[in-house]
Amino acid sequence: MVLKQPQRKSKEGPAHGDDSLFGLLSSYKIFNTYFRVLASEEDDRIVIQIADNPKNWENIPADKYSNYRQLSRLDLGITRLSIKYVSPQHLVVFFGSILGSRIPSNKVTIINNLDKDGFFILETSLKYRQSAISGLRKLINLPPQKKYEILEKFIADASKG
Repeated sequence: MVLKQPQRKSKEGPAHGDDSLFGLLSSYKIFNTYFRVLASEEDDRIVIQIADNPKNWENIPADKYSNYRQLSRLDLGITRLSIKYVSPQHLVVFFGSILGSRIPSNKVTIINNLDKDGFFILETSLKYRQSAISGLRKLINLPPQKKYEILEKFIADASKG
């Protein structure tokens, strides 16, 4: 029996089809968005906290969320809790204050302290847990093309004035 050696792929070709897109995105590598999800059965609430730096979690009043449990990536079915190349401000401007989730706007409490303390909080009833998590999953799994589209819109809006 003759075993064939596995063929190696050429290193000369691009690693992925979007080299130019990743090159453009790499100039925005200073922007990152971090998520933290808390839930409380007692209060019947789920909270999505967003920041551009995890140290900003310290700016959130701890006593308000003392009886909340932080949900892990495994609990949420998500591989990571961050997004590269996009800041929280970009997401809020592009997707709106409920971040593109399918939660009725009158059932959401929003705290936008991005400018002052560096965090954004979306709070709703546990009834909308699945909608909140699926919205978060959609944000985290944004393709590079969508990230670039978000950046283009943010830059265009900033240049208008």
